[in-house]
Amino acid sequence: MSAVGLKVGVISLGMSCQSSAQIRAHVPLLSRLTGDDTLKKSAMPFDNIICRPDSAASMLQADTFYPDDPNALLESEGARWPDFGVYFWHEYRLHKHHLLEFITGRVNTRRAYRELSGKYAHLAGKFRQARQLERLVFVISNSQNNLTMYSAEPDIDPTLTAAGVEVLCDACDAYVGRTCEYVLATYESRLSGEVRRKRLTVFKLTPDTSDWEGDPAQWGDVFKQYFS
Repeated sequence: MSAVGLKVGVISLGMSCQSSAQIRAHVPLLSRLTGDDTLKKSAMPFDNIICRPDSAASMLQADTFYPDDPNALLESEGARWPDFGVYFWHEYRLHKHHLLEFITGRVNTRRAYRELSGKYAHLAGKFRQARQLERLVFVISNSQNNLTMYSAEPDIDPTLTAAGVEVLCDACDAYVGRTCEYVLATYESRLSGEVRRKRLTVFKLTPDTSDWEGDPAQWGDVFKQYFS
């Protein structure tokens, strides 16, 4: 999850779950560092999807966070939205609380789309409402180790370009209606080009051994350095 208070929002912009997982894990620290003691976990649209910065920028430019037409989604260990290059990894899954689907091994796509669209409509509303906060810090990362597992999927190359990240920042500023702050956590090997944009701070992490979560100690240092 991301984190939102009455004054400050520390919000994931992807490209995968690690950004939001580390924000969630560091909410008490972020509350102290930002001076907003009302900061708490809050789900947002980019928390649990996989999408590259150009895809996220396109979503913000279109002000859309999920397809209106269920036929725009393709089942693929979750659901892919090819029009925007978005992977809803946690959706369209078999769960024991949908017992018949679980027994037959087949997802009811009508039910799955109904849940996805309801969930992301709600999250989109929260994201729009966050534009009212005094301070917005958006977090982007591509340091989730298992992103290489999805490299065969269209639009899921974990290597980012500095220019692509800057385009996302520009799109987010335009969406919010003012200049915001951006943190990019990456590996040296997963970022090409040089970041020149103001209010975009890059942190080069040391590769860790986690599957997807990332190293909480390194992320804690990222937040401490940025907000100090």
